[in-house]
Amino acid sequence: MGVMAMKGLLWKEWTQNRWYFLLAFLALGLQPSWGALNYGINQQGNIAIAWAFGIKQILVAGSSAMETTAMVVAVFLAALMLTGERGNGLNYLVTTPVSRREIIISKFIGGSLALIIIMFLISLSFIVAIKWYPAGYKVSEVINWSVITTLALLCLFSLGLWVASFTQGIVIVTLITAVIMALPWIFISMATQVYGQYYLLSASLELKLRYLQTYFFIPNYISREGYFIASSHGGLITGGANAPFYPLEITVLVLISGFCLWGAIKMLERNPLESPGEILLWGSFRQIGMILIALLNAILWAAKIASTPGWYVVYFFALWLGIYFLLYAVSWAGGWLIGKAGLDFRNYRG
Repeated sequence: MGVMAMKGLLWKEWTQNRWYFLLAFLALGLQPSWGALNYGINQQGNIAIAWAFGIKQILVAGSSAMETTAMVVAVFLAALMLTGERGNGLNYLVTTPVSRREIIISKFIGGSLALIIIMFLISLSFIVAIKWYPAGYKVSEVINWSVITTLALLCLFSLGLWVASFTQGIVIVTLITAVIMALPWIFISMATQVYGQYYLLSASLELKLRYLQTYFFIPNYISREGYFIASSHGGLITGGANAPFYPLEITVLVLISGFCLWGAIKMLERNPLESPGEILLWGSFRQIGMILIALLNAILWAAKIASTPGWYVVYFFALWLGIYFLLYAVSWAGGWLIGKAGLDFRNYRG
């Protein structure tokens, strides 16, 4: 990889996307800034630390508007930086001596640096504020939140970049990213439900499965709702039993980001960047989508039909194949009808 080529690509990313970066910063900083401004206007009952209530809500376990916005912004940024160039600069760029690997890496570095700087500035403002005014949070809380949230946003950004490498359309990229992001939560929840139908699911095993779920469901790193794991046995586990283990969390997030970056490189290298009317630019992705939909439906329907674990396995594979071939037939028939309608329309106009 040429250093000069990478510098040029990074400069291109900055000149093309700097306004997106600024909008991302304004979107993420809106909630805490508004909370402090609202305190200055209304004085919140003259409570000295009321200005920091909004920030404290962000730092503690539970969802906040800022964190939800941050997740959407990370995915949108990836879609804008890659899908947004479809049909314009990207199609020209791939004809130059610059490799597609370098294109993806430059976008990953550019977007990652933007998110890191945004999170650093927001975190720094939190820390500086408590040096001047009394607050209900500590510097250590800000640092822990900043590191994990930044890494989680980088994961979402790299995941969005991966999806954008084989699709087009910002909305489509966002929806598919959301589905892929939710898959660990879906599969573990289904596995817990199916296992509990045929075997005794102890509270300790259920807790372990739900705790495992928090490590592979990226939004949990941001919302920290994994602190509160409700058990079907009626218990609510909080605090020390499932407190975050930061070295493992950081390792998992870095590995996920690296895997998604590698996937984005491989996908873009295989992407012909043709057929601008298609939503899914990587043809075999349709097959993967049908297989996945059939798999999820087979898991649920087999559990409703089968009375024993043995029959569950039989029904599962039968339903998986049956649903897949049904989807394939519907897809083929739909494509044939659309093609025939288009041909008839052209003949009519002719």
